[in-house]
Amino acid sequence: MKLTHRILATCSAGMLLVSAFVVGAGAAALPTAPGQNKLQCFSGTTDYVLYGGTQYGGTCTQISNGAKGPVVLNNTDSNVNGDYSGVYVNSSTLTGSLLGNVTQLGYTYAGITSPTPGDLSLNLPISIVGNGPTDAYAYVDAYYCPGVLGVVDIINDPVCGIWFETSEYANWSAFAAAYPTATITSDGAFVVAERTPGEAPAMWTITDLVLGKPGK
Repeated sequence: MKLTHRILATCSAGMLLVSAFVVGAGAAALPTAPGQNKLQCFSGTTDYVLYGGTQYGGTCTQISNGAKGPVVLNNTDSNVNGDYSGVYVNSSTLTGSLLGNVTQLGYTYAGITSPTPGDLSLNLPISIVGNGPTDAYAYVDAYYCPGVLGVVDIINDPVCGIWFETSEYANWSAFAAAYPTATITSDGAFVVAERTPGEAPAMWTITDLVLGKPGK
């Protein structure tokens, strides 16, 4: 299990949670017009400086101030605890959407290696009954949803595995059909790159990140 997946799952006291960082940042942010949301970075290195806790490696660097990137997720510092780095937006039209109503969700990636399971994923907070608190995160792993030439189109790709709780769904349509009342919560969708101890360094450039904008 990768770093963020383990952290999201355990929620142990005293440990910095990637999910808590993203949720907190998203909740405090002022709303912005669809299509104008600016990308925000988080990383193991920065989180440790800001909040303490376990020191992970990894850095996120914005190459431009555009709403869709590019952003470089750099997990090459060989931290003994592992690395993570990621990106999210301050607000998104995804919030409150039924899974079946989402029409735009994805990103483009390029890296120094091909993604293996858990290296790079898009993560979505889900309320199963709809418009409630987050029950669990859905993970869309780039290894199981590689796209074409790194263009990941989660909604329209028929071969794009979605992991939720203990099950995998073949694609977004199957996931939405299994949870017809589920909605995406305001806790924050994000893309994260991870490197567990012992794995080779990795670096990813993320562009064209679309989290429900400019439409749902």
